[in-house]
Amino acid sequence: MKTKSFFSIFLVMAGVPLILAFVVLKMGWYTPGATNKGEFVEFTTELDLHHDVPTWSIVYQPTESCDAVCVEQFYGLNQTYIALGKLQKRVNAYVLGSAKLPAEYPMLKTLKLTNKNLSSQYLYIVDPFGKVIMQYAGAADREHTINTSKDILADIKKLLNYARVG
Repeated sequence: MKTKSFFSIFLVMAGVPLILAFVVLKMGWYTPGATNKGEFVEFTTELDLHHDVPTWSIVYQPTESCDAVCVEQFYGLNQTYIALGKLQKRVNAYVLGSAKLPAEYPMLKTLKLTNKNLSSQYLYIVDPFGKVIMQYAGAADREHTINTSKDILADIKKLLNYARVG
């Protein structure tokens, strides 16, 4: 085989897959896989949660007047925290602000801290350094709340499995 033909065949065999991969990515034909259930937070927000020991947190910041979505968010936060079982020592469940907690949720802790970037429509996962990383939309429907709690539980377990801090 001649050197020129060998080199030409080699360039074609190396170049065609690269060009095809570039075209597939540029045309949007490839959708990357994701295993997270919640949405990553687009904005950068940090909360000073005053941990003695670094722990992950699930937080909710209700409005002054608690509506049906707010009640469901309290329920979902409480149920998610209970479902963590032995992992509860690595996670805290906080309600931010000065809202009065319903008596049926004794597992939840309150913090007199608020953040203007957090919506009352979402539950948030906060890393041990105080950075808000994921959000989960709430609804007034109990079935949706249960599914959201399962999603939070799956994501927090995955985070705790790979976390070196907290």
